[in-house]
Amino acid sequence: MSSSSTSGPRQRPPIVLYHYPFSPYAKRIVWYLHLRGIPYTQCLQPMILPRPDISSLLGIKYRRIPLLSIGRDVYLDTRLILSKLEDLDLPSSNPKLSAAPGTDALALQSLLSHYSIDGGLFSRAAQLLFSIDNPLLRDPKFLADRADFVAGGGAPHKFPREEMAALGPEALADLRDYCQMLETTVLADGRDWILKNTDKPGLADIEAVFVLHWVQSLPGALPKEQFNDEKFPKVWMWVERFRVAVGETTPTQTAAQKGAGNDKVATVKGDEAQYLILGAEWNEDSEKKEVEAGEAIVQFHGLKKGTVVEVWPTDSGSAPAHRDVGRLVSLDAREVVIENEKGVRVHAPRHGFRVRPSSQAVASSL
Repeated sequence: MSSSSTSGPRQRPPIVLYHYPFSPYAKRIVWYLHLRGIPYTQCLQPMILPRPDISSLLGIKYRRIPLLSIGRDVYLDTRLILSKLEDLDLPSSNPKLSAAPGTDALALQSLLSHYSIDGGLFSRAAQLLFSIDNPLLRDPKFLADRADFVAGGGAPHKFPREEMAALGPEALADLRDYCQMLETTVLADGRDWILKNTDKPGLADIEAVFVLHWVQSLPGALPKEQFNDEKFPKVWMWVERFRVAVGETTPTQTAAQKGAGNDKVATVKGDEAQYLILGAEWNEDSEKKEVEAGEAIVQFHGLKKGTVVEVWPTDSGSAPAHRDVGRLVSLDAREVVIENEKGVRVHAPRHGFRVRPSSQAVASSL
């Protein structure tokens, strides 16, 4: 572990965001970094595999985008990433964006997150891709990549275009219901942002807006006669206010492209990002944390510090080739932390991820 021998305030490790500009999930992180004024470096990735900057240089097999490193700690899944960014202790000029603990506002923020992700709103919106003229859907490599992503390697490398397009009307109905809910409840009193009496967007707005922002950027995805500023004036004005707040001037321009409100975001190649990460200190001293004995998964598998385990998401990107293997550093109700062969500590949330003793370790002991 790299450490500093000098006294004085600890310098914050560098932050590196691995993403591609049109990822709707990556936008959640770019927006947060912009709104809170956190400087970072980006390492841009291709839309489809392979991504050797991640798999070869960092030893991380996880295939979803984005990933965020703070020092030698790499965080998976946007909900964990956002919570870790919230944990950063910054000057008062960079206040946290989450609602206060124990409040109804926090409950609303959490419910919007679950609605958009676990509740299926994003998955529904993604079905609209098959109802529009999208050149990616004529690219066999893209279709093969996404088939592997969705089915964990078990699906044929194609999507049934007509069957998928038939889901479009149902997806539009769900998106219309979502707009109607926001229009007639949360935004009905004329507030500017999701949380009442706030003067700028917060984490609740990021959770609520990212699906609508994405589908609005897809030409032809939303029929204008059903989705417009006359049908949903409060929703449309809120989305536009949000775009302005995060530095966008068009639906497809990202805050990262504009510099995210900080100095222009530096873009580095994979080897430069690897150097920044492996040469940095840890963001967290995870060795001081425990593998909590009371956790059911710990009891079931007999896990302890140092056990070689594998970690992977359970909903998508779960093929064996995309499961991360490493020494178990800590595990609690919130997250699991492993250290891989490159000396990177990989953090994954417990929600939506599976942990078990590595079959590689079992095989090597036979």
